[in-house]
Amino acid sequence: MNQDPKNIFYRCPACHATIEVGAEFVGKRVDCPRCEVPFLAVAPEAQPILTWDPAQPADYTITKPTDDETVLREVHPSMVRQYPITFVGLCLCGVVAFVAAILLWGQEGGLFSYGLFVITLGILGYFSYWWLEVHATTLKITNKRTTLRKGIIAKSTSEVQHDDVRNLQVKQNMWQRVLGVGDLAISSSGQDDLEILVRGIAQPDDVADFIRTMQ
Repeated sequence: MNQDPKNIFYRCPACHATIEVGAEFVGKRVDCPRCEVPFLAVAPEAQPILTWDPAQPADYTITKPTDDETVLREVHPSMVRQYPITFVGLCLCGVVAFVAAILLWGQEGGLFSYGLFVITLGILGYFSYWWLEVHATTLKITNKRTTLRKGIIAKSTSEVQHDDVRNLQVKQNMWQRVLGVGDLAISSSGQDDLEILVRGIAQPDDVADFIRTMQ
């Protein structure tokens, strides 16, 4: 029996007979020629192949899921806790210079007030550069590796695979321990020197323990 490739085969829901239905009747009511029970010729839908039987020839390709790399944690150096005296001192100098410049504005010390405004702008500029430098230094921990990226214009990147970590060091002086910051250094099994060194990050022991759990 010749079969029209445009026809679709259905199984009658009443008598389970195989019925050949023309494509023009898809989506319409069809009467079974055997039991005369009507049914709806629902348009067929393709289903994804979830398993593969090696005993049967396949005209499809099974794609292995990719092992994606996931960012688990990102750490930046701390501005305040790493250099607290410098931070507070610059803030006080900036505020004092700005207030003095406002008070002297329009008086005999007007020229001096311009100098104070310049000092204030200089402090703001230094803070802006410091903030950019801190946020341009990123320690990124994924499920595969630890990467250090730093630099505002000229950037550099260092990375160590978790499986290759040979040495993991945390350095803190007395004041750093009080303020909860420290330096973290990592080297791999193939290098004698430290490949990653990031200074002034918060809770360095917790970060080191987190990296150890990835090994």
